[in-house]
Amino acid sequence: MGGVPRDPKVVEGWLRSKAGISDEEEIRVALLRTMTELGAEVAPDMSFADLEAAADKLAGVRETNGFKQGEHGLYIEQRQVKAALKESTNVLFAGDKWGPTRKGPKSFLAERVFVEPDHILLGREEPDGVEMVVGHIIDRNGPRSTLGYHQYVRRATITFDVLAARDAIQEDWWQDLWVHMQENGIGALRSQGYGKFDIVAWDKLPATPD
Repeated sequence: MGGVPRDPKVVEGWLRSKAGISDEEEIRVALLRTMTELGAEVAPDMSFADLEAAADKLAGVRETNGFKQGEHGLYIEQRQVKAALKESTNVLFAGDKWGPTRKGPKSFLAERVFVEPDHILLGREEPDGVEMVVGHIIDRNGPRSTLGYHQYVRRATITFDVLAARDAIQEDWWQDLWVHMQENGIGALRSQGYGKFDIVAWDKLPATPD
């Protein structure tokens, strides 16, 4: 499920909350970059109003959350895979101590494990469809339902490398992590059961000069 908002007003709030950006110029630059990755026609000197007009030209529903897109098609970012790894590590190993420094497993993995490439291709030029998702929230006005729209791709095959400094993650830990991640999922709406996957291969590659 795609989780990047396509409305520039929503993107701005998403950048502030998820990326921790507060400087207005940094927000504008990040907004331009994100809108470009979503397929909008934007220019470096565009104002926020111009960005909003460009967003109207994007395919799909205005409230849709979607995927970023590059010259080779739709992709997810490596940070999403690493976030899933960290989440499963925290679920399975919270309370343990890893390594000679006896560090918490989530921090231990975050400092030593890296995913490449930055853009993990989904093998699609366009999403397979858009799903309407009903949510339930409670705020100061009481309980209410919300409607959201998410682009999705079905049965995509993705390939990526996982770099582990000094091979610091034990083999049996990897087995537990991947089995848990398969059911916990990758991407948006994992709590609703989306993003589950099957491991096709997990091959250890020899170290190279690169």
